[in-house]
Amino acid sequence: MKRGFTLPQKLALGSFWLSHLTFWFTLLLGMWLGNTPVCIPYISGCTSITATGIPELQGYFFRAGLISACVLFVFWWYCLKSWLIQLAPAKPILTVRWMVSLGIVSSLCLIVATAVLRPDKSQLPWQLHTVGAALFFLISLLVQTRVTFYLRWLQQQGIDIGSSLPGKWRIIAAQWCFLLLMIGLQLSDSDNAAKNVVEWWMALLIGGYYLSSAQDWSHFRLTDAE
Repeated sequence: MKRGFTLPQKLALGSFWLSHLTFWFTLLLGMWLGNTPVCIPYISGCTSITATGIPELQGYFFRAGLISACVLFVFWWYCLKSWLIQLAPAKPILTVRWMVSLGIVSSLCLIVATAVLRPDKSQLPWQLHTVGAALFFLISLLVQTRVTFYLRWLQQQGIDIGSSLPGKWRIIAAQWCFLLLMIGLQLSDSDNAAKNVVEWWMALLIGGYYLSSAQDWSHFRLTDAE
């Protein structure tokens, strides 16, 4: 009899698919309503992720979907803590806890950045949104990078960490490349289209990191991580 997905696997899958189906649905809805040009933003940068979540009808779906996804991100980080503590030869409570705590903080930053979006652009607290979104991207990248190095250390101790580590390295490397590119675009005062392309790809890669854990957690059962 074929075994179904474990709860941790469902969280990994849900974290990616709920967030990105929200992005893609509101993008397509905006095209249908005429609020967004018909394009592929990963290539043309015709619109930003933020812009798809501002118009009234799109905004309802965007905020509901993305805030719900952020809740899944928080639970994903809890699963990661439980998994790492179970794997480790000694109990690395402090190391794991600070990584997971920062991961949860990044999710809360995105909740704030999403919650403040509203159709009235003139009343939108842009600074709060921008800082929240930037912190989400930056903290997520830093913590995902640290987790990946920690997984490599566990692997070097002869511990079975699953098969996703090579993919995680590629995701992390691509994120750092895009971050450096974004810094260059900001310093050169480049147009928004190029920045939008980077934003879409960064979001995809961060979500891909969550998704990659699904292949490692097929035999992992969530237990008390304390």
